[in-house]
Amino acid sequence: MHVKNSMSLRNRIAFYFVAVTALSTAILFFVIYAIVHKTVYTHLDGDLEAELAEVSNSVVYFENELIFANNFEWTEREHGQIEVNPTFIQVVDPVGKSLRKTANLRDNNLEFHPHAIRKEFYDLPVAGSTVRQIQAPLRPDNGPIRAFLILAIPFEESARVLSNLKVVLCISFPTVLLFLFAVSRMIAGRIISPVNTVIATADLITRENMNERIPVPPRKDELHKLSETINRLLDRLQEAVVREKQFTADASHELRNPISVIRGTLEVLIRKEREPGQYKEKIQYVIGEVDRMAELVDQLLSLARSENGLQPMMGPVDLKLISEHALSHFRESIAEKSISVECEFHDYDIVNADASMTGIILENLISNAIKYSFIDGIIHIQTIRTGNSTEFLITNAGRIISQSQLNNVFDRFYRADESRATSVPGTGLGLAIVRRLIDLQGFSISADSSPENGTTFRIIFPMG
Repeated sequence: MHVKNSMSLRNRIAFYFVAVTALSTAILFFVIYAIVHKTVYTHLDGDLEAELAEVSNSVVYFENELIFANNFEWTEREHGQIEVNPTFIQVVDPVGKSLRKTANLRDNNLEFHPHAIRKEFYDLPVAGSTVRQIQAPLRPDNGPIRAFLILAIPFEESARVLSNLKVVLCISFPTVLLFLFAVSRMIAGRIISPVNTVIATADLITRENMNERIPVPPRKDELHKLSETINRLLDRLQEAVVREKQFTADASHELRNPISVIRGTLEVLIRKEREPGQYKEKIQYVIGEVDRMAELVDQLLSLARSENGLQPMMGPVDLKLISEHALSHFRESIAEKSISVECEFHDYDIVNADASMTGIILENLISNAIKYSFIDGIIHIQTIRTGNSTEFLITNAGRIISQSQLNNVFDRFYRADESRATSVPGTGLGLAIVRRLIDLQGFSISADSSPENGTTFRIIFPMG
């Protein structure tokens, strides 16, 4: 078993092919030999039965005596010689005593089988040669057996043919298998050569060198499909590595800024004695930066959990209840900016979704709408039934986002307006988390922004 498992793919293909071929060839050779063997014996036995019928007609009974009516049958040339295709004939009584035999038997006798009361065939030696023999009882008028007629013809030529055929088949069998193994191994080597190319290319691919791709064979077979599949896998891995590097760089940058601010603020405080009011102001500023870091870490953990095999628990979810619950979290922020919130819900607001994920999605969208709304602005939340889906829309009348920026709003750490990034709190991860949770549940989300309608985020919930 260990040897078989250590065989190369090339040799295993050749081995399995030869094994199947060996079984098929063995069956074929057996059938060939069986057909030739049956043909030879059928031919010999046919000749014996024809001669038996002819000789039997020359033997008659008269007054319980055996009379050989056709003496010519016993003196034919083939019954007198032993060199070329002789025919041996002998008649014996029921106890085996010879009554008459052809001259070519000379001092020899054909072998008598007293228990063969029916016509039987045998392969027997006579005078140093092998013969095919037939023995049949002689019964006058279907009465008791009075004698046995025994005929034999040489079997050596036929036996030699069968023996030679057996030798040829036995020699041909391993020869053919060895030849097929060599040929199949060569063909298997050519077939799996693209696999070796895959292995060689895969050895060149590292985390720092993700640009290598598998050459795609021109023939559109399984290896062609395998190469394309591996290349697509490498594309996804490269994209993941790039995203990871970008994520690490962005996260480091986002964390470095508040840490630098906190450090700088504390260094300023310890340089000299200050008024209590100044200490309170700076400490409150540091607390704000710590809160910003805490929010960033929470968002990073949420995004990491969403990308580590988190599976949604689908069930009935009421969009109206979740929206009202999310709005209650931002009551103070809404009041600070004097924002008006208009909601338009319907009786078809229950969708098939993950309640926890949907809550995070709506909270992030509402939070985003509040952050980028003008003072005294309006946020409009509504649901719409379109065909076989329910759409959730949240619109704010804040600053307009250009089309080029809309294409990136779901990217991590992206801020649509860098000029106001310092004045608008946030981590740049909220919409990235929204997109990830939307994808996990199989929904879709889009964004649109225009001076007439404001900025709208639209989620489509298919009817389950």
